Amino acid sequence: MLKRILSYIFPITLSRQSSPISGQLTVTLLSGKRLLNTPNTDYSFGSLQRILRFGLQKIGFERIQKQKNVLVLGLAAGSVVETLVEEVQFRGQIHGVDIDPEVIAIGRQYFHLDSIKNLQIFLCDAQDYIKTTRVKYDLVIVDVFQDDQMPAFLFAPAFFSQLKKILNKKGVILFNTIVKTKAEAQRNKNFIEFFSDQFHIDRYPKVEGENEILVLS
Repeated sequence: MLKRILSYIFPITLSRQSSPISGQLTVTLLSGKRLLNTPNTDYSFGSLQRILRFGLQKIGFERIQKQKNVLVLGLAAGSVVETLVEEVQFRGQIHGVDIDPEVIAIGRQYFHLDSIKNLQIFLCDAQDYIKTTRVKYDLVIVDVFQDDQMPAFLFAPAFFSQLKKILNKKGVILFNTIVKTKAEAQRNKNFIEFFSDQFHIDRYPKVEGENEILVLS
C-alpha cells in the first residue's frame, strides 16, 4: 500500500532483469499502475496501451464485441488484452503470441496474465505461429517490437500474405508501427503502396507522437 501511495509522487522500480531477446526489462509502479518498459519504449501499459486502445476505437468496440477469435502477435505483458476484456467487453477467444519467455514470465508475475480466462498464451515466433495455426481470426493485432525496433520480416510481403490466409472474410488487422526517421516513414509508405490492392488500409499517423497505426481490412 505504501509503495502504491508513493508511486503518485515518484516512480518505483519493482523489478529489473535482462532478456537476450528484449534487452533490459523494468517493471515500474507509477501513479498506482504497473508498467513494463525497455530502455527506449513502453512494452506494456502506459502509452502503448493508449496507442492500441486508439486503434481498437477506430475499428469500433461494438464490432469487436461481436467477434469470436482475436490473435495478438507481440503479447508482452498483455495491456491490449486488458483493454479487450475490461473496456471492449470482448468475450471470445484471445490467442497471445510472444517469443520472449522472460516477458511472459513478467506478465504472469506482475500483470496477472494467467487470470484472464479467455486468453491462451503461445510462446513461439510470430512467423511460425501464423504458418501452423488452423484457427481463422476476426481480428489480428500486430505489435511486434524488439525494444523500439521493428523486425524487418513484418514488412515483407510473405508475412502479411500469410496473415491474410488466417483472417476471416470480414476480418481486420491492427498494425502498430513506429516512425521516428525518414527511412521508417518511407518503409511504411512502401508497405501501404504494396498492399493497397490486397487490403483497404486506413492510416493514423503520429499517435502518441511517433507511432503510426495501420488498420487493414
